[in-house]
Amino acid sequence: MNPLTQKNIAQKKTVQKKIKAFLKTKFALPIIALLGLAVMIFIVKLQPNIKHHPVDNVITAVNYVEVESHIIAPEIIGFGVVTPDVSLQAKAEVSGQVTYIHPKLKKGEIFKKGTLLLTIDDKDYLLQLKQAQADLLVNQANLQEMTLTIENNKLELDLAFEKLSVREAEYARMLKLSTTGVISKSSLNGEKQNLLQQKQEVQQLENKETTLPSMLEVMKAQLDISKAKLEKSQRDIVRTKIIMPFDGRISEVYTELNQYVTAGGLSSAGQLFDAFSLNKVIINAQFPLDQFRLFAQNFNSQTFANNENSPSMKKVLQSLGLSVQIEDPSGHFKPWPANVERFSDNLDAKSRTVGIMVSVTDSYKNVLPGTRPPLLEGMYMKVVLASKPKEMLIIPRFTLHNNEIFIISEQNKLNRISLNKLQYHGDLLLIDPKTSSTIKSQDKVITSDVFPAVNGMLVNPILDENVTKKIALWLQNKPKSDVKAGANL
Repeated sequence: MNPLTQKNIAQKKTVQKKIKAFLKTKFALPIIALLGLAVMIFIVKLQPNIKHHPVDNVITAVNYVEVESHIIAPEIIGFGVVTPDVSLQAKAEVSGQVTYIHPKLKKGEIFKKGTLLLTIDDKDYLLQLKQAQADLLVNQANLQEMTLTIENNKLELDLAFEKLSVREAEYARMLKLSTTGVISKSSLNGEKQNLLQQKQEVQQLENKETTLPSMLEVMKAQLDISKAKLEKSQRDIVRTKIIMPFDGRISEVYTELNQYVTAGGLSSAGQLFDAFSLNKVIINAQFPLDQFRLFAQNFNSQTFANNENSPSMKKVLQSLGLSVQIEDPSGHFKPWPANVERFSDNLDAKSRTVGIMVSVTDSYKNVLPGTRPPLLEGMYMKVVLASKPKEMLIIPRFTLHNNEIFIISEQNKLNRISLNKLQYHGDLLLIDPKTSSTIKSQDKVITSDVFPAVNGMLVNPILDENVTKKIALWLQNKPKSDVKAGANL
């Protein structure tokens, strides 16, 4: 090994021993800390100064439409289930064997009013009818006989009074003669006996005159009972024939040919069939209470101004000018025109919604296959209720973000506007210009998505021609309901 190299190695070891010895001293740590602090200060001093370069504000391009004023009807949307206006649970009113059933009396079949559907054996009821007719004839004869008896008794009483007058005169004459001894005592007693017999006859006839009218009334009552029995027998004969009381559809059949059915009661043995009318269906549409409260502000307040005389439901509905149409929630079919029938008398206990009864007439007659089917019981339908048209500010409904819309100020800045008391018409958001101070006609409402939507940020407005055309199309295709509320009440 080179002597020089050995010397360097020895020096390094010496230095390392000195460093280790120094680090073990109590002054090593403070000295090292001071040296580190001095190095850090020296590095910071050598760093160049930071220069700030201002950056221009970013301008976001947005689409917009102008707020317009139109005469349009506010709407609210509810939902309900279709139920028949008239339902029939046909039960036997007389007992007997079913002798005839219409061959088409099946579930789902449609029958016209007056169609004979079933007959029940009427032999026993024909016998009862003959018995009632015979009883009626007997009671009529008895009544006529009693009438003649009363008339005869009156004539006999008149004759008896005349005979009594003669007997009294004769007895008075003989009594006068007996005082002179012309006639004997026995002759006078015989005449007195004749007088008493005549008085007895008069008394008997007078008693009959008193009792015969009561007997006459009893016979009249018996005659009325006979007539009632005859009428019941005739009605029982009619009840043996079950006829469809309206144009309707069969929903269930319970009886069969030759089956014995019992009359009335709650027993299932008397059930024949169930049916419902085709002329009208009813939907109890439920509307959210908050929305209905705002919608009710469009009502004519004069309708409820007279507190002394409560107006009828028909007058109330006519004055409110409500219109309604029924739609399929899936949107597969054309809407049905409808009528507002009446308001529900209470809130729904579960959903706390307001119920309005609406009706659709002749849904079976106005069927369009594949386009507008008939309204069947149990169908879940969307009900669109509209008030009278009024001047409203309109903007697209999709521009609403958590009860806020974004408008563009005159300085092309984004402003977030909070809205309340909102009303709707299909895809349009309606704002009453009389109650709104934040939105006015010709304001620019942003239609494009802006994220983040910072209040006061600069924007570059671009007219949204597609949405403008859609608004024009929505206004052109808005429902025109010619059916007024309460028209069929």
